[in-house]
Amino acid sequence: MAIMNFLSDIRNAAIANAVIVVFHIYIAFAVEGVSFLVIVLPIGILIAAAYVIKGKIGAALLLIPTLGYITVAPTLIEGLITLDTDEDIGAFSYVLGPFWLFTILLNITSIVAEVRGTSKYAKD
Repeated sequence: MAIMNFLSDIRNAAIANAVIVVFHIYIAFAVEGVSFLVIVLPIGILIAAAYVIKGKIGAALLLIPTLGYITVAPTLIEGLITLDTDEDIGAFSYVLGPFWLFTILLNITSIVAEVRGTSKYAKD
């Protein structure tokens, strides 16, 4: 039961998403260029808003980055299966990939709990 409480907490999901956003801000400055922040910062704002608002509105805000993550997931899994690593990111993708997949799971369970009203933040 404690695991489900952890997985369904929207704040835990937002914190995991924030780790991904911070990593991508680093990638923006180190590899991709500052123009990459045009994609990363709006996602970070949505995640921060989901952390603060919670409830069904927070779930809807968290759903937007989750859908984006799901579209990237096949490429992410393919990258984990192949032995070639990107020169710039290297072996760190073997840490980020499973964490990203865990974050998708965390987001989905949090969204379902918020929409059903079974989370600890649901209003009675």
